[in-house]
Amino acid sequence: MEREILHIPEIAQMLGRTESAIRTAVRDDAKWLPPYFKQGARLCWRTESVRQFLREYEAGEHRPVRTGRKRRQPPTVSLICRPSHAG
Repeated sequence: MEREILHIPEIAQMLGRTESAIRTAVRDDAKWLPPYFKQGARLCWRTESVRQFLREYEAGEHRPVRTGRKRRQPPTVSLICRPSHAG
């Protein structure tokens, strides 16, 4: 029978990370980590919530918003080598 509540060792195994990486991600509020809750001092994840988060993450729903200016189209040879009509 599958466990309903996961703790750090199980979530680390499920995500292919180390326990230390999970603890660091919790501390740094990493966006790649599924939402968690606490039972006393223990960090916990619901199995179904983790699976749902991973499905959404895979679909691109948790991508960070890209900041910065919009880029212009890079110049092409045809635009650079146009004959000028200034006479």
